Amino acid sequence: MIDDVACQWAARVERGLDDAERISLEEWIHVDRRHRGALLRAQAALSLLDRGRALSPADDQPANAGPVPDRRRFLQYGGGAIAAAITGGIGLSMWPKGRPISTGIGEIRRMPLGDGSVAVVNSGSRLRVAFTRDARDIDLAEGEAWFEVAKNRARPFTVHAGTMRVQAVGTAFDVRRRDAGSEVVVTEGTVKLWSTASGAEPVFVTAGHRAVMTNEAGVEISSLAPAASDQSLAWRDGRIVLDDMTLAAAAAEFNRYHAEQLVVDPALADKQVVGWFRTDDIDGFASASAAMVGGRVLRDRNVIRIVP
Repeated sequence: MIDDVACQWAARVERGLDDAERISLEEWIHVDRRHRGALLRAQAALSLLDRGRALSPADDQPANAGPVPDRRRFLQYGGGAIAAAITGGIGLSMWPKGRPISTGIGEIRRMPLGDGSVAVVNSGSRLRVAFTRDARDIDLAEGEAWFEVAKNRARPFTVHAGTMRVQAVGTAFDVRRRDAGSEVVVTEGTVKLWSTASGAEPVFVTAGHRAVMTNEAGVEISSLAPAASDQSLAWRDGRIVLDDMTLAAAAAEFNRYHAEQLVVDPALADKQVVGWFRTDDIDGFASASAAMVGGRVLRDRNVIRIVP
């Protein structure tokens, strides 16, 4: 039933929601923690249906792949169409063993994995998926990804991020590579975290907590208020939420999504800004944040400067 409703919402989101529908969707998502994952699976499956028709069978689909469900069947059969899209050859052809996956600047990709899990990959990210009979391994070389993991205790699901390893069974979590290490935010269940650079015992991180591991193998775990968790993962919906963030930090977040870069004058770098913005609205952010800190916006080719 949840997947059937999710299919309907996925189709509505694609053609565009009005204000009333947007409110209804938010209400539906928050009624049950499973709803968001079901919607992501439906959106990913819908995207794969389009891709499946465009792929060359000789190049991208297995020879024994069955027929690709069309959009009418997607809406008619709901969860069955999601399963067909994921298991009927398309999902596996997009995520074969060892194939690198990358997103361009400003691209956020929602995709099902071959085991029924879902990945949401942030802008400017690179990862490699290697699923075998006994294990599910993902190497996150750069960027950020959120995973909703299908339960399968016989096949551990492990994300490799530098020296950090994050392992989960039936949970949801976000992993972000940073210059000095990696960061994990757990949104559901529990993950096991350890470093290959030290002999320290693994630690367990539960939902509502963030773990930061530096390249020197140190790990720091902190609890997150619900608002802080929503802020750090708003990118999945194409939003950036600022809650008393410094202007310099906020600009750095926006720069992840644009070839055009924001540069903040040092005199304004530590000023606090608030609000939420679309990741693609760099101009709106520049104007609003400049007004908040008493600055102004100057343009210089591919650089947007916020100055006093």
